[in-house]
Amino acid sequence: MKKIAVIGAGMAGIVAARTLVQAGHRVSVFDKSHGAGGRMASRDTAYGSFDHGVQYFTVRDARFRQAITEVPGTRDICRPWSANAVRVLDPLGHVFEAARPTREAHFVATPGMNALVRHWAQPLGEQLQTQIKIERLQRDAKGLWTLHGVDMQDEHESAW
Repeated sequence: MKKIAVIGAGMAGIVAARTLVQAGHRVSVFDKSHGAGGRMASRDTAYGSFDHGVQYFTVRDARFRQAITEVPGTRDICRPWSANAVRVLDPLGHVFEAARPTREAHFVATPGMNALVRHWAQPLGEQLQTQIKIERLQRDAKGLWTLHGVDMQDEHESAW
């Protein structure tokens, strides 16, 4: 059993942490944000919530498709995205439309894109440490690593 730190609680960090825990390792995940999500981030505002990270995701790998369909609760979160074009306004206010870039199946997570990553992070419990910004790593004479960073809640420096 090894003691492992994962920096970043996006999809890759959470999946890596879960895989390592399942293999019997002690894992801590550190993220500077308020919760898991990474590029699948959603934000709540006084005007409602919105996704300010990716707008959809594709499934190209059979193992990822299996995880979306078989991890308990995930099927309720992921929905097919059926848009066939993307429309944006140019600087003059004209509508610019482009066809969807690929014909692969596209999915969204509901109620926001971070719902999938947060759901997958739940089994990690206190192993997920948020609002901690890791600023540097230091290796000691024995070859062991120490993480140095700032706890963003009270802005004090700590080592892990």
